This record gives sequence, C-alpha cells and structure tokens, in this order.
Amino acid sequence: MNIVETIQKRRSVRTYTGKPLREEHIAQIQQYISQLQTPFGKKARIELISGQSDEKPVKLGTYGWIKGACEYMTLIYEEEPFVETAAAYMFEQAVLFCIGLELGTCWLGGSFSYSDFKKQVRLQENERLRIVSPVGYASDGRKRFLEKYIVQADKKHASRKPFNELFFEKNFNNPLTETAAASFLTPLEMVRLAPSANNKQEWRVLLEDHALHFYKQSYPAFDTIDMGIALCHFELTCRELGIDGYFEMTKDFPNNEKLEYVISWMRSK
Repeated sequence: MNIVETIQKRRSVRTYTGKPLREEHIAQIQQYISQLQTPFGKKARIELISGQSDEKPVKLGTYGWIKGACEYMTLIYEEEPFVETAAAYMFEQAVLFCIGLELGTCWLGGSFSYSDFKKQVRLQENERLRIVSPVGYASDGRKRFLEKYIVQADKKHASRKPFNELFFEKNFNNPLTETAAASFLTPLEMVRLAPSANNKQEWRVLLEDHALHFYKQSYPAFDTIDMGIALCHFELTCRELGIDGYFEMTKDFPNNEKLEYVISWMRSK
C-alpha cells in the first residue's frame, strides 16, 4: 500500500484476538521504530512492550477500552517546546507502518494506566510517557458492548468536517476549493482524514502563493498531539507525490484571533 491508501485504511481497533505478535512482525516493527527520528530536531523515541514477561501476564490497564492486545507501542519524549507535535508526527509514522503490515492500532492519550505502562518502559530523567497504542491482530468476532457504545454514542467519530471548513486561500474569509488546492488537494485531504482527540479536528490551513500556514484551535492536552498527526499525513503525502518543500516557523503569516499559528510548509523553488 502507498501512504494515501494506508491513511484511508486507518481505523481505530479496540478488540484483538489475544494472540501475541508473530516474531516476524515484532522484528519488522522493532527495526522500523529504531531508525525513526522526530522532525524539527526534537528528542523522542518509541518502545514496543509486551503484555507477557517470562510467560506471565503483565498488567497493562486501559480501563476496558482495549481487549485482547498483547503488545503496545509507547511514545516517550524529553520535555521541551514543540516536542509533543514532533513526537506525535513520529508516532503516527509507526502507526501507519503497522497498518501497512495489516495490524490493528489505536491512539490512547488518557485512557490507559500510566503507572502500569511506566513499569515496563525505561524512562530517563526529564522523559515523559505520553501516548500508547495497542498493536496486534484485530478480532473478527462481534464488537464488544463498550466498542459498540463508543461508535453508536458518537457517530461523528467516523466523520470529518467538509474540505472548505478546514482549508482557506489567502485569508480566512475565503474557503479553499478543491480546484484551487491544485497539487495540494491530496495532501490536504489526508490532513482532513487525520485522527484527533474526540474528533475535534483542530487544524486549519491557509494557502498563500508561497506557503501553506498551519494553525490550530485550542483543545487542552491534545491539540499539539493532533497537529503532529496532521503534519505527518501532509508531509508524507507530499513526499509520495513528489511535491518538494519543507516546514519552517516563519514570522510572515496572517494573524487570526481565534487560531494559534503553528508552522508553515514552504514550497521549494
């Protein structure tokens, strides 16, 4: 699968078969995450941990949100400005890689037992365990009551805002059309499909002649994480389509009282 197909296929999986990952999958994931680096020069890493230790179960609590998962990826980073966004970018790369292996995943930012997972990772001074995701074989059986409740209680988890509510051209009074998006149509559509906490979809993008400026609405505890996922989708898609450019924090961006500027994608000349 290419990156666009992988993003389109991505779904949150909460119920797993209970079977541990096969050795080849563990090796592939370990090799992939070992070479990942965050963008923007920030320090973060991903550890793959098992719910088994010497053939004994290890307690990894998720408050009933996840069932049957034997392995989890954990996101760890050193506290510094902008690191959450950079770390989330990297973690989404790992998530998409696992999806490419036909494995299930699910971002967890608060619905897991921090103390349980902290016992299984090697935190250094100034490091924080921020995100975990189960990774494993999705169950083909019927969905559990809790999972049914999650989907049924909030149908919008499977929906996205329209293109013209998220993306703008030259100013925020002028919604960007799919035609005017031109070569950036697919990268922006992959941003639109990015997951976000409670499906808030905090990101907004303003297209100018020389750049695309990324902004976010405030959503405490998760807006910086969600922005990292969106930036990952955008840049990986641009790379796949051969669109040259780079992220840069610039002072030359339009202000918006309701939005916080994050970063810009500068087109290569």
